[in-house]
Amino acid sequence: MRENDGVNNTEIIMEILQRVTKVEEQTKGTRDYGPRIDSLENKVGEHESHFKFLYWGLSAICVFLFIGVIAPLLVDWLAKIGSLN
Repeated sequence: MRENDGVNNTEIIMEILQRVTKVEEQTKGTRDYGPRIDSLENKVGEHESHFKFLYWGLSAICVFLFIGVIAPLLVDWLAKIGSLN
């Protein structure tokens, strides 16, 4: 080993420690969000079935609107186009 090897290793270790300290400082604030995120996940889980019900309900309304209103109008319009030729 040369004399410079120890100095370089010490500098590398000090740089690593500084980086670790910076990362710890940056993530310190995010640890406080843990309980808030858990409570938000619980609320979303409670209301997930409501969103599914709303989605399927609106989908059914759109299908019935298409079948009952839009499809007959489309058929009449196509029949008029066909009779013009």
